[in-house]
Amino acid sequence: MTLPPDSGPSEPAAGADTATGPASQSAPAPAPRRPRRLRAFLIGLVLAAALAVFLFVGLGTSSNSTSGTGGVVPVGSAAPNFVLASVLGGTPVDLHALGVDRHHPVVLNFFASWCGPCRKETPMLASTAQAEQAKDSVLQFVGVDAADPPANAVPFIKQSGITYPVGQDADLRVTAGVYGLNAEPNTFFIDEQGTVIAHVIGPVSEAELDRWIHKLVGGN
Repeated sequence: MTLPPDSGPSEPAAGADTATGPASQSAPAPAPRRPRRLRAFLIGLVLAAALAVFLFVGLGTSSNSTSGTGGVVPVGSAAPNFVLASVLGGTPVDLHALGVDRHHPVVLNFFASWCGPCRKETPMLASTAQAEQAKDSVLQFVGVDAADPPANAVPFIKQSGITYPVGQDADLRVTAGVYGLNAEPNTFFIDEQGTVIAHVIGPVSEAELDRWIHKLVGGN
């Protein structure tokens, strides 16, 4: 049997799209990328903000904690004045009022009850101060109790035999902020003009103490 002329498979028309199903769908356009220049700008902005915060906090803290010298008070300089509440109560401890204003040399000792070396040094300082007082010496001893709660400081002072003025420096405003110290004990020897002539870091020996006292008051 002869098939009709139009009954066979037909040829696709020229240019016609013969694909079917998913393959016939066009691929999605790629998402637009954020320009690299904008990304770099945003990263730089974040870093700059972080640096500004760091500098603000760091410099602000530094300026508040070093209100005096910005470092340890050097030998040959004037001893910075301070006024602190007395650990035992009563008259505030004023360094200049006790020393240079009366033309009295001063032994200024920074200590704390929690400081191991201070437990050995402080009774020796206390007994030396009492001996100088018994001789009517013009030498003035002054203590600064650093970061010490009164509940610990008061018994320690009494047990050590201290009779000289002791200021309470709970927040280290004087110890660290003015005198630039970060440990105890430390002792400054200050002449009658208010000049630091010596600074002993760590516990002072009895021989050192006697030597510097002799320089401050001579044979008195």
